[in-house]
Amino acid sequence: GRQGGVLTSHFTSFGVSVDTTWEADLWGRLRSATRAALAELQATVATLRAAHLSIVGQTAKTWFAIAEANQQAKLADQTVKSFRHSTAQVRERYEQGLRPSLDLRLSLANLASAEAALEMRHQQLDAATRQLEVLVGRYPGLNITTPTQLPDPPKAIPGGLPAELIGRRPDLIEAEHQIAALNERLNISRRELYPRLSLTASGGTATKGLKDLLNHNFSVWTLVSGLVQPLFQGGRLRANIDHSASRVEEAIAGYAQTALAAYAEVESALAAESFLANREAFLKTAVEQSRAAERLAEERYRSGLEDFITVLEAQRRAFTAESTMIQERRLRLENRV
Repeated sequence: GRQGGVLTSHFTSFGVSVDTTWEADLWGRLRSATRAALAELQATVATLRAAHLSIVGQTAKTWFAIAEANQQAKLADQTVKSFRHSTAQVRERYEQGLRPSLDLRLSLANLASAEAALEMRHQQLDAATRQLEVLVGRYPGLNITTPTQLPDPPKAIPGGLPAELIGRRPDLIEAEHQIAALNERLNISRRELYPRLSLTASGGTATKGLKDLLNHNFSVWTLVSGLVQPLFQGGRLRANIDHSASRVEEAIAGYAQTALAAYAEVESALAAESFLANREAFLKTAVEQSRAAERLAEERYRSGLEDFITVLEAQRRAFTAESTMIQERRLRLENRV
C-alpha cells in the first residue's frame, strides 16, 4: 500500500522446524555401544547383589555375636556366683583360724576379676545388639529381641563344591561383565576409524501469511545424507584403540587374580570347617575334664588336702575352657556364613 506517498509492502512469516539425525550403523559401532552399556549394567547389578549378600552376611554374623555374648554373659554371671560362694567358704575358714589370710585375699581377687569379666561381657552384648539394630535400619536403643543361645552348626558340607560356589560369587560375575563391556568398547574404538553415514530429516512449517497457515499450505520437508570420514588428530583414534586394548588385558588379568582369590577363600573356608569342628570337639572334652578337676580341687580343699591356689587354677581353667568353647562355636558358624 501507499502511506504518505511512500510505496510499502507487508509480509508475515510463521515458521517451526524440527531436525532429527540418524546414523546408519554400517559397521556395528552403535550395536557395540549398546552391548557395552548392557554389560556395564549387568556388572552394576552384580555389584548391587554383592552388597546385598554382604549385608546379609554381616547381619547373620552379628546375630551370632549377640548369641555368643549372651552365653558368655551367662557363663560370667554363673562364675561370679560360684566365686562368691567359694569366697564365703574361705572367709568362714579364715575367721575360724583354719586358713591363712592369703587364701582369703586370693579368693577376693578371683571374685573381683570375675565381676570385671561380667561387666566386659555385658558391654560386648550391648555393643553387638546396637550394631544389629543399625544393620536392620533401626535406632540403636536396645529395643530388639536377641538370641540367647548359639544354634548347632549346620550339617557338614558335601565334597566337590568349590567350582559350583565360585560360579555364584557376584565379584566374579561382575568381573566377567566388565570384560565383556571393555571388549565392546574396544570394538567401538576400532570402528571409530570407519566413515559414518548420517541421515538428517528436517520437518516444519513456513508460510508468508496467516491465511496460508490456516489453509494448511505450509509443509516443508527435506532429507539429506552425508558420509563423514574420521579425522586422524595426531593418532588420537589409534591411541584410543591401544588404550582400550590395554584395559581389556588389565581386566582379564584382574579377573584371573579375583578368581584365584575366590578359590583360595572357598577352599580355606571348606578346610576350616573340618578344623573348627575338631577343635570344638576337643574343647568340649577340655570343659568336661576341667569342671571335674574343679570339683575335685574344691573337695580336697575343704578336706584340708589341697592348697587354695590349686582351687583357683582349677576354677580358672574350667572358666577359660568353657568360654573358649562358646567362642569356637560362634567362629564355626561365622565360617559357614
